Amino acid sequence: MMTLISAAVPSVNFKNRSLVATACLVLVALSARGQAAPSSVTGVVEDRTGAVIVGARVEFTSGHYHIAAQTNSVGQFQLEIAATSGTISARAIGFLPLQRPWNHESQLQFVLHPQFESDYASQHVLVTATRINTALEDSPADSVTLSRDDLATTPAVGLDDVLRKVPGFTLFRRSSSRTGNPGTQGVSMRGVGASGASRALVLVDDIPLNDPFGGWVYWDRVARESISDVEVVRGGADASLYGSTAMGGVIQFRTREPEQTAISAEGSWGSENTPELSLWAGTRLGPWYGSASTDLFRTNGYIPVPESQRGAADSPADSSHELTTVELGRRFGDFSRFFARGSYFNEDRHNGTVIQLNTTQLGDFATGLNYETKSVGAISARLFGLFESYYQTFSTVAPGRNTETLTDEQYVPSQALGGSAQWSRPVGRMQTLVAGFEMREVHGSSNDIVAVATNLCSDLGPSVCLSGGRERTTRLFGEDILQLTPRLIANLSLGYDHWSDFNARLIQIVSGVPTVSPYADRSADALNPRASLLYHVGHGTSLTASGYRAFRAPTLNELYRPFQQGNAVTQGNPALHAERLTGVEGGVRQSLLSDRLNLRATYFWNDITDAIVNVTLSKTPPPIKRQKENVARTLSTGMNLDGEFRISNTLQIAGGYQFAHAVVSSYTPNSLNPSLVGNWIPEVPHQQFTLQARYLNPKIVTATVQGTFVGRQFDDDLNSLLLKRFFTVDLYLGRSLGHGVEAFAAAENMFNQRYYTALTPVPNLPPVPSLGPPILARIGLRYQFPKR
Repeated sequence: MMTLISAAVPSVNFKNRSLVATACLVLVALSARGQAAPSSVTGVVEDRTGAVIVGARVEFTSGHYHIAAQTNSVGQFQLEIAATSGTISARAIGFLPLQRPWNHESQLQFVLHPQFESDYASQHVLVTATRINTALEDSPADSVTLSRDDLATTPAVGLDDVLRKVPGFTLFRRSSSRTGNPGTQGVSMRGVGASGASRALVLVDDIPLNDPFGGWVYWDRVARESISDVEVVRGGADASLYGSTAMGGVIQFRTREPEQTAISAEGSWGSENTPELSLWAGTRLGPWYGSASTDLFRTNGYIPVPESQRGAADSPADSSHELTTVELGRRFGDFSRFFARGSYFNEDRHNGTVIQLNTTQLGDFATGLNYETKSVGAISARLFGLFESYYQTFSTVAPGRNTETLTDEQYVPSQALGGSAQWSRPVGRMQTLVAGFEMREVHGSSNDIVAVATNLCSDLGPSVCLSGGRERTTRLFGEDILQLTPRLIANLSLGYDHWSDFNARLIQIVSGVPTVSPYADRSADALNPRASLLYHVGHGTSLTASGYRAFRAPTLNELYRPFQQGNAVTQGNPALHAERLTGVEGGVRQSLLSDRLNLRATYFWNDITDAIVNVTLSKTPPPIKRQKENVARTLSTGMNLDGEFRISNTLQIAGGYQFAHAVVSSYTPNSLNPSLVGNWIPEVPHQQFTLQARYLNPKIVTATVQGTFVGRQFDDDLNSLLLKRFFTVDLYLGRSLGHGVEAFAAAENMFNQRYYTALTPVPNLPPVPSLGPPILARIGLRYQFPKR
């Protein structure tokens, strides 16, 4: 992995051709005298803990002679030096460069120190974008990484609110997971939209976090103090590697593995009577290690309806949850390990009225093996399962909001079992191969006890409906990472997905008489290729380009589960097809001022066929009737802009902007609804930007100020319910008290900006808005042992 770059020689006009020939002969002779037989130099680049640095650039310079190489997956490099003397330097993103004279050593070791102390154990290596360790500067993916320091100094308490600092990250609705119903917490990136089910795959150590039945995400299922870093890959380029649900991107939470006995804890209390505690503890005994984590949270919440429109039926939207996770593992050598993990999660919510509430009890397990040798390569395997019980009540609120009527009690049991295996291996120094497979099966149903005649189940009167089935996804994938030249890297990958829906049926019981309606078994296949290129132009400039296909199967929730929001009832649709995306993106990256200033721009174009959207069927008579439908085609085009400026060791500013023009581009209307062509995709803002400034000096103060702007968006497919733009400011202040203890204060939405997260239609009256969270101010303590 090296190159020989000849220096440019200024042209000179000679009157006599013989003088030119003579000069050339002299230059050749001098060059021959200055050259020696090539010397093979090998070595390794590490950080100060001894961990290898993947993708570090090692360069040799002697006058006009220049040669370079990059470290491989185990931090090693090799140079063939055809010179008698010179200097060798090593550099990597996030580290100070190191240079030394070369004195004919055949083996070298470089130990790089972090450029900024807050970057230590930071983000110079990506895993998610290519499923193997890849240097950030050598990945064509549009990726954003968050370190432990980023998490610790972010004012937000919820992980979804932490991720809102990444431009383009949105949930199905604007509400926070602190108070929002789980069905509103599906992820959308790049403007591909969400309909409760997430259009982005969320992982914890390569294990899916998306709810297997609903597709949404319980952000509280990961203890904050257990997280080592987060990777966010925007766009569907990784769908060939990760399959269904990854059409909008991939979010990966990496958890900590103890190297010694360690404890990390954070506790705080805030407004709205909001206490929280996150605790992680781990230890190591020889090759064995173990850890345990817990996350406890409660808030009394707030009443989401504006005071001028409240009635006796309104109550606070509150929540509480408890999470416990235990892990045991064993290391085999430096790169191999086995682990087993189990967790239990419980959540309770009230959704803004006296009757409306939901609860979740969930247990899951995971076990995994990582094995790596130079001869075989790297092998990883995962087996995981989940058992979940979900309960929710729905109601209709009368005009004036003083009375409400229970309409539906819903029980949703579900189970999931899945597994994956992956192999990767370098082939020579210029190529790496990756191959693997994944499988998951989900079984679930929506069991509804309907108290009144609505199309939630039957228009004939009180009834019971049981609707559900099984869903199985199987996939194979392969990837070839090629270093075509020292400046040009190609990523080629191909994924094959098979989706099947079977053993599905609807049972309706009206007046004690059951009716069984089986659904036909269905299956579909998808072939998802990707081709990506990254070209290092030089002087800190890189160009990227990608083209790809992606696929998302409808969830059991979208197929079979009805739900109600206010006076709007939305039905599932057993006839839904899988969504398919064709995407193109291109970008430019620029590093200036010795990598202290980093800029990036990415253009994207996403065309989705059979996009699943909540389509309005009728508005009168009440309730409003909607159904999940495949819209013929939607289109999202736009760009991401990101920048980061490290002004000094203690001061940093960063920001980002996304513009996404996401519209319905093709739709076949029927007699019940008009054409939607040209309408904005619901819940997708056209503009978002974030701006953050951070001062990090624990002996004095650690301070973070963050601003977030969200542009206007529509709350329905007809584009009749407009949610206006808003801007919020968050603040974090912390100071070390010594001995690993830090005191902090934080405020989300510190200026108490009131904005709408949803609009509920009311017949013959203006829609009733739901407000976003008011200011949440809290104070707390953080403890680290050993102190960092």
